[in-house]
Amino acid sequence: MFYLLICAFAGVLGVKYYTSMGMRKLEHRLRGVQQDLDKVKGLKKEKEDEQKEMADEEDLCEERIRSMKDIINDLEYRLTTSKAEETEVI
Repeated sequence: MFYLLICAFAGVLGVKYYTSMGMRKLEHRLRGVQQDLDKVKGLKKEKEDEQKEMADEEDLCEERIRSMKDIINDLEYRLTTSKAEETEVI
């Protein structure tokens, strides 16, 4: 009877050791995955910042183009009205 108790105790210790080794390996893998995840999050944030900067630059360029078109249209209008006034004066 005592022999069975010793065998059962040794079995419990063996299973406990095996489980702790498995947990240690799992924690190691989890730390590696967490580090990779942190790197990817950093890269994602950088890309989002770059994308925001590019969107801001694009908006600025579009505003400049709109302003230039307005200036060109205004100049064309002034030239056509000045030509019309010249023909009326002559």
